[in-house]
Amino acid sequence: MVSLSICQTARDRQAFEDVAETLHGHDAAFIPPFPGSIAKFLSPKSVFNQRHGEIIAFVARRDGKLIGRIAAVINRSHNEFYKDKTGFFGFFECENDVHTARALFEKAAEILRGRGFTSMRGPYNPSINDECGVLLHGFEKPPYIGLTWNPSYYDQLIKDAGVERVRKLLGYNLPLSTLEVPDRIKAIADRQAKRSSLRLRPMDLKELPKELEIIQEVYNSTLERNWGFFPISMDDLLHAANDLKAIADPRMILIAECKGERAGVAMTLPNINELLILTKKTPKWLRPLHVLWLMKTRRIKTCRQIVYGVSPRFRDRGLHGWFMYEQLSKAKTYYDDAELGWIEENNFEMLKASSIVQGYPYRSWGLYSRDL
Repeated sequence: MVSLSICQTARDRQAFEDVAETLHGHDAAFIPPFPGSIAKFLSPKSVFNQRHGEIIAFVARRDGKLIGRIAAVINRSHNEFYKDKTGFFGFFECENDVHTARALFEKAAEILRGRGFTSMRGPYNPSINDECGVLLHGFEKPPYIGLTWNPSYYDQLIKDAGVERVRKLLGYNLPLSTLEVPDRIKAIADRQAKRSSLRLRPMDLKELPKELEIIQEVYNSTLERNWGFFPISMDDLLHAANDLKAIADPRMILIAECKGERAGVAMTLPNINELLILTKKTPKWLRPLHVLWLMKTRRIKTCRQIVYGVSPRFRDRGLHGWFMYEQLSKAKTYYDDAELGWIEENNFEMLKASSIVQGYPYRSWGLYSRDL
């Protein structure tokens, strides 16, 4: 018998965070979350709950054992931007049992339907500007920073529970140790550096608020073509910066400017998951200290190339190629391997560029929807 309970207390929120490790911690590819990183989203004081909407979370148990979780996500910022009545689900984890999955989705649907929503989409954890999607291919390799991992049965389980897959996102591997930057990309970069009024510079962490204003403007102007996009707020960026500034490498975050005008941003982050996976056998209360020690004693060998954003006015001027050259050249110096993504399956421009630089698709994620 499956029982569902709402998460209201700090203890409930911790149980919600623990579900994934309880179910999948034995898998070699599973990465334990940094302690508190999932539970914090559920707090009434979280940035999402304060600024964007509401997260109503549930855990599923059988005979007291954790067997699943889901959150009904009300994203007012999305609804105001699109003028629609779309609700969301997120943070889905489940044992391989369709009855448990149906119970979880029905509970999320019940909450959203009761709030007047006409459809349910996800998983977004809790928004498109955070982790999202269900892994469809590439289960054997641990996920890179900011990307989801789950067992291979999730896709079929979700569809059997009555939720349809409607979008696919792709991840490209860039084997930096053997990759040579194509001559055509190098030629574009050389031409831009010599003749263009565009200039590239690394991010200045000492001027973080001003730099985040640039990232916000470029991000919101360049990613609006993504399905389900809604503008990222400064509060979101500041919150993310608090988490990432400890690991961010300013050499790998490039800002493009043209006579004082903001033209683009390219961002690559060290894959901190390399370190988190080494804490699987560490007691949870000791993991923060273990991670800190690993950061001081180990070199991170992989990275994730997250954003190649060019403002609309500067598209078709070679900036994208220049970004790719600089990011790949620098990444080859500091890292052995990289992942580029995610990329929407209909973003043909980016998919072509990923192939040109000798990347190859090796992971994909699905997004799902259900009428209410």
